[in-house]
Amino acid sequence: MRISLFTLMAFLFAGGLHSAFASPSVFPIPGSGFGPMSPAVADLDGDPSNGLETVIATSDGTVQVVSSAGTVLWSANTPNKDCAATPSGDKIHSSPVVGDLYGTGELYVVVGYGGFRGKPCDGGVIAYRGATGATAWTFSIKNWSQKQRFFAFRHAVYGTPTLADVDRDGKLEIGFGSFDRNVYLLNPNGSVRWYYNAADTVFPSPVFANVAGDRNLEMIMGTDISGNSRLRPPTKDGGFVYAFKAAVDVENGKKFLFRSPEIQVWRRAFNQVMQASPVVADILPDSAGLEVVVGSGCFFPQGGADRRGKWYRILSASTGRVLKTLAVSACTPTGAAVGDIDNDGVQEVVVSVSGASSAGGDGVSRLIAWRPATNQVLWSIQPRLGTRTDSLGGHYRRVPVIADLNGDGAKEVLVNYQAGVVIVAGQSGEQLSCDSSPCTKPILRTDSTLQGSPVVADTNGDGILEIIVPGRRNRQNALIRWNNPL
Repeated sequence: MRISLFTLMAFLFAGGLHSAFASPSVFPIPGSGFGPMSPAVADLDGDPSNGLETVIATSDGTVQVVSSAGTVLWSANTPNKDCAATPSGDKIHSSPVVGDLYGTGELYVVVGYGGFRGKPCDGGVIAYRGATGATAWTFSIKNWSQKQRFFAFRHAVYGTPTLADVDRDGKLEIGFGSFDRNVYLLNPNGSVRWYYNAADTVFPSPVFANVAGDRNLEMIMGTDISGNSRLRPPTKDGGFVYAFKAAVDVENGKKFLFRSPEIQVWRRAFNQVMQASPVVADILPDSAGLEVVVGSGCFFPQGGADRRGKWYRILSASTGRVLKTLAVSACTPTGAAVGDIDNDGVQEVVVSVSGASSAGGDGVSRLIAWRPATNQVLWSIQPRLGTRTDSLGGHYRRVPVIADLNGDGAKEVLVNYQAGVVIVAGQSGEQLSCDSSPCTKPILRTDSTLQGSPVVADTNGDGILEIIVPGRRNRQNALIRWNNPL
């Protein structure tokens, strides 16, 4: 499957605002810019007295760790940084993640790398020691494809790797998909435990959960698929969502062929590419077990704006059966947020929906809170930042974030929108950040379009939550941090 122009737009578009704004802390960061990545926050140096560190990745192939005071503690390059065949803004699209890979108490930073362009350039996953930035190991997809002698469309890992202890041995495995058309599970040391040929590109991140009723975890993952009449049975244009047996007992490096039943708990076909990362939660009180929330992507049909996949769906995590559907105005390759935002004891699903005409939208982005248990929309709003709207509000992997920002027991919903962050009351959908100009509400603005999700954390240990985004201020890259403005 070719990469669509709509997908490429997700990291080429930029904009700005010129209204009054809440004053943040701004820490300059070297690098060429940020793609659809979000930061990761953790105590990487093992010293809680100096707060938490923030890990960010820049699109030019650099991973950096910043102290709570804004100092860059270490900086490291991904293996593709100096490959001239890929532009400098197309080296990383994956967010960094942090985990204790070996169960020893030492934290590692793990990030995927590789771009849309430049097939000669490498892609894969790299792990750094969290305290120093020294490379712990690298999994090169280019080297793996040459060793295993298979065709790779590209070597890039676009989605964020997910860490999980799939077999309950106290160590973390690493799951991800690649443009080389495979889904991978790595051992903690970066060696391949198994990989599955998905027969097409893989964009989203996986999620791990116990859905098969045993002690181990399964991997839930979406993939693309193009129609192929030569396969038996033939495939149709669309995508799949799988539940893989992550802890399957096989020899390291085992390859599973497309549709292999040995690795699958279930597989569900859809008529659109599946590029939104799934979420697993207990959403439907009257349904046994866990559920999976999935959105689609935006590719089929090619050559027109009337795209399929204008929905978010709830699947049974144990069978993959579709249980509920929320119809939306456009196909939106962005994951959902799940939480009890109105304190009624039942979880809601919050989604950010694109308004782009190329996604089948009507020009207006929407933020929607849905009650799957009753099939009701709790609220639906058109976010605003100052006087500006953003037709691409549901793109760039702008997953909403649910948090109690000021500790009053009421949940807020945050979403990166245009060149800033919008805050909405979970109970009512009222926009709590500035939605007109002039206004008395806070406006959380940067100087460039934000493409990932905000992070909410208390990095300096003062008991006050901060809102953290990578963006641009004063014509330079920066880590931007607002103390709770509410």
